[in-house]
Amino acid sequence: MELKSLLSFGLGGAVVFFLAAVLLFQWLSRKNTGAGSIREYEELRLPGKSTRKHAAHSLLQRIYAACERIPLLRAYLTTIRKRLSALQPYDEWKLRLETIKIALAAWGVLLAAAIPLVLFIRDPMTLLMIATGIWALHGMITDVFVHRLENRLLRQLRHFMADVRHHYHRHGMVEEAIYDAAEASPYEMALHGQEVYVVLTASHPEQKLEQYYEVAPNRFLKGLAGISHLVKEYGDKTLQNGSLYLKALGKLTTELNLDILRREKLSYLLQGLTVIALIPILFTKPIESWARKYFPAMDDFYAGKLGWITKMVILLIILCSYVLLRNMRELDGEHKARRRKPWEQRAYDLPWVRRVIDRISPEPGTREVARCVMLLKETKSPLRLEWFFVQRVTISALAFLLVLGLFVTLHAVTKHQLLYASVKPETMFGRLSPEEEAKARQTAAFDRRIMADVKGVKTKLSEAIFDELRKDPQFAREEAQLRAASQRILNKMEAVDGEYLKWWEVMLALLIGWGGYFAPVGILLFQRQMRHMEMKHEVDQFHSVIAMLSEMDRMSVEHLLEWMERFALIFKEPIQHCLLHYEHGAEQALEELKEQAPFLPFVRTVEKLQLAVEKIPIRQAFDDLESEQAFAQEQRKQDYERLIETKAGWGKMIGFAPMMSLIFGYLVFPLVYVSLSQMSVYYEQIQKIQ
Repeated sequence: MELKSLLSFGLGGAVVFFLAAVLLFQWLSRKNTGAGSIREYEELRLPGKSTRKHAAHSLLQRIYAACERIPLLRAYLTTIRKRLSALQPYDEWKLRLETIKIALAAWGVLLAAAIPLVLFIRDPMTLLMIATGIWALHGMITDVFVHRLENRLLRQLRHFMADVRHHYHRHGMVEEAIYDAAEASPYEMALHGQEVYVVLTASHPEQKLEQYYEVAPNRFLKGLAGISHLVKEYGDKTLQNGSLYLKALGKLTTELNLDILRREKLSYLLQGLTVIALIPILFTKPIESWARKYFPAMDDFYAGKLGWITKMVILLIILCSYVLLRNMRELDGEHKARRRKPWEQRAYDLPWVRRVIDRISPEPGTREVARCVMLLKETKSPLRLEWFFVQRVTISALAFLLVLGLFVTLHAVTKHQLLYASVKPETMFGRLSPEEEAKARQTAAFDRRIMADVKGVKTKLSEAIFDELRKDPQFAREEAQLRAASQRILNKMEAVDGEYLKWWEVMLALLIGWGGYFAPVGILLFQRQMRHMEMKHEVDQFHSVIAMLSEMDRMSVEHLLEWMERFALIFKEPIQHCLLHYEHGAEQALEELKEQAPFLPFVRTVEKLQLAVEKIPIRQAFDDLESEQAFAQEQRKQDYERLIETKAGWGKMIGFAPMMSLIFGYLVFPLVYVSLSQMSVYYEQIQKIQ
């Protein structure tokens, strides 16, 4: 006991020290972050600057280099780097710094929470649930840090556009305005500003612009680079209300502000829901201990088959809630973690896996294949159809094996419970005294001995049990105790013999495996439902893009489609398909675009593009955008509020589902079940008395 206490204090002290170091690094790195320009930030990296911030950053860089030498840690850091590379694509030093900060912060918090729980909890099922919660919490912490960097870049971009407007008034030159704004911007935004300046001043700006489109972290930076390039190449134009470039910057800033407000409000309404969904993991053991303390009859429920099934159902609900909440938050992001080669692709490259998948998957041209292809396109899934079926088959096989293993484990647990559980009177309230508890354990041991002695008997089992019991002097004198003990042991042996894998359990495992085959489809359907809520918002963004570009003399419908494709998330695949077939016939390509994306507001926009192909100029086709601007802004505001409220409602319902299942499934249902069982026992005893 002393060794355990010493070990606990030692590990606790190490965790506290580690967490304090992580928090110190975070504080030092956040101090004055974002206040300086890129020139000031570069000064911190010079060897002669002996500042606390530089010392902390240098230490973090050495920690990163040390972790990179270990294969497992290197793979873990690479997964975080892939998510940050879209935000910091130009600076390896900064990318390594942010990666190791996120890794240290995440694992510091997790170790501080996990080690005390692991030291004092011995229940394997509770440990499994805690491990699941730690895995989910790690993903949540990583998401928080990545989203914080995304939001910080968007806020810096808003100030950057205001500086560009100011310097454009001074110089009247786009590239000079971009350069001066980048000089005064925080470090992250200054990197992108300098890259836009390089694009504008390159000898082949179109080629550099396309390269920048590939690495730009959001559509607003793409729009800024694109509109600046157009004005730089073809010149600005004076409209009734001022400069065309400044008007385009104003519309782009309006879209950026709306996106920032939407993110902040949605994050505020959804904050903490992931934690609320994971909290039931910590409360399963306390609820079980409380129920066992005040209702001793609950011991058999929690230790038995039904209790294990209830725990597994609650764990499954927690996992589903976590996955759905994470998908809701990921829908707003434009860049997911970029993987060089998904595990589905690596598995499909194996010859035997390819043969199995080709035999199991439906034939090309069937309705199911068409639905799956459309679903993958609508949700922007990076998986090909063959890889998607690899994922479905893998999840199906895992679900079948897990459920089958669960049934085998439940039978083993029930056998152990029958053999080793203390023999005590069936009572709802009260607890046995220590003497009675010791006697109950002795009775259980006696039953095990008798069961072992008569184990090989196939016929006349009750008589064999009687014969063994009569060898005991106490039972030989008391006939009533002899019959009661014989009946008890016979019931135990029949129950133990009945604990084997049954055919209906195998069928149920197959049924759940079949359900696991459709689980990835269900997640994609949920993503599609969430994206359908964003369709009107994306069409409004298209209108803002068209309003920015329609006044330009050299603008064509094809160029408008290219700009719409850069801003698109939901309609990206149909617009790309339209651009691929545009040269073979504009009218036919636009008709196919309407068929592939039959959303009414989007269809109306495409119809106006059809008019602008040959019949009328673009500015005449979309002349209603300016005349109905006030009404459109008010309607868009209401749509935003409705969208945010709907998403928040979905999030709250999903987030609180695990807590409700814990209360009703792990406390209320067991109490009702045990109460009804006790009532039936009391009723039988009353019937015997009468």
